[in-house]
Amino acid sequence: MSGALVKCLICETACSEFFHKKIKSTFYQCPNCALIFKDKASYMNEEEEYKHYAKHNNSIENEGYVAMFQDFLDKTVLKDKTGTKSVLEFGSGPGPVLSELLKREGFEVDIYDKFFSPKKVYKDKLYDYVTSTEVIEHISDPVFIMNFFNTHLKVGGYLALMTQFHNNKVEDFLSWWYCRDLSHISFFMPQTFEVLAARCGFEVVYSDDIKVILLRKN
Repeated sequence: MSGALVKCLICETACSEFFHKKIKSTFYQCPNCALIFKDKASYMNEEEEYKHYAKHNNSIENEGYVAMFQDFLDKTVLKDKTGTKSVLEFGSGPGPVLSELLKREGFEVDIYDKFFSPKKVYKDKLYDYVTSTEVIEHISDPVFIMNFFNTHLKVGGYLALMTQFHNNKVEDFLSWWYCRDLSHISFFMPQTFEVLAARCGFEVVYSDDIKVILLRKN
């Protein structure tokens, strides 16, 4: 696609292009919302994705993994825990640790994962919260998935996301460990989510400027 005009997947601004020599992939960078996204020619196919995700060995016995999720919950859904709350944990993976922690906190939890919990339990349902950790960087259409989240949240409900934020500097991106995971195709900053929120019916209410962001459905 080199030389072609590529528009941002979120705001449709014309993007600049750069090449990552180590992983042999072209990326596009939006000057408006700061989304960085991988050229489709470098995407994994579904079989490769499944094999990649199945290698993840995360369990409730892994103290470091649990501590990461507990920090995520403390910054997001546990800020306003009044009464029983319903949660859709989207992209739960092979070991749904986050859903177990949510249940321990008294939440009613549905889990969905494209490969490991594919039943569409969210059909015709609205939730107080949607949580999605280390998922949106795998998504090729951020607007589509944000609209999906909106559809399954109650008005005033919250979307809690975790994904590593980049700093919008190409030289740093090229040496960043996060983009070397070949299943990662979309990379965000807090300002990216501000633009996404405005387009998809949300407002950003909190960000730790590292990897956690909380949005409320308008």
